[in-house]
Amino acid sequence: MSSVSERILMRMKELNLQQVDLIGATGLSKGTVSKWISGVNIPSGKNITSLARALKTSPEWILDGVVVPEKSNADIAKMEVDIYQNGDPVPDGYVAIDYYDDVFVSAGNGYLNLEKPSNNKMLFPVDLIRECNVEPSTTKVIHVRGESMFPKLKDGQAISIDMSATTIYDGEIYAFQAGDDTKIKYLFNWNEQGKGGFKAVSANSDKNQFPDEYYSPDRIESEGVSILGQYWWKQVVKRIRR
Repeated sequence: MSSVSERILMRMKELNLQQVDLIGATGLSKGTVSKWISGVNIPSGKNITSLARALKTSPEWILDGVVVPEKSNADIAKMEVDIYQNGDPVPDGYVAIDYYDDVFVSAGNGYLNLEKPSNNKMLFPVDLIRECNVEPSTTKVIHVRGESMFPKLKDGQAISIDMSATTIYDGEIYAFQAGDDTKIKYLFNWNEQGKGGFKAVSANSDKNQFPDEYYSPDRIESEGVSILGQYWWKQVVKRIRR
């Protein structure tokens, strides 16, 4: 059975994270993080929560190797959604979110035009919106294009982003604009070339095709980079076997 330090190292390798990334994500000292990785100490209290967030896993898995299903993902995957035209009545207990069937985010050839409301809407349960801390008026449903976030997000899959959530929390997924490209990546704060920079990481393990991208404050300004919103929902479908 693997130890706490082995599980930490395992997740760091899977996410292509270095010790400095964990230091930045948790806000703790190099010595503290180093002792976790070496197995000298075991994270506890609020530190284990920060570490779990940085490693995109649960405290239970880090400490005991127990896999805890993500409640929101499980609920969202099973939720019923519907598409309706602008002006149709919204059923009680639901909220209508702008749905764009021709807007895509990708790893280099995406585009995004969300300035105008969409005539098509997708219905989400109000309770789910509240549970996930989503602001309906700034939330959009769009699509993924490309393989950069596979297997987390698949080509053609519908996803939703909340455009009011633009503050970067390490390890969360965001859509962002970089010049003419609209991208969807894991983002991490990266301040080696000045405060306010970030690192963009693909879920796809092929680092030759999808290398990590670093955005310094100067690059953000010169390329017109902006955070569009944080990802919170994806459409889950399965092909029927016949």
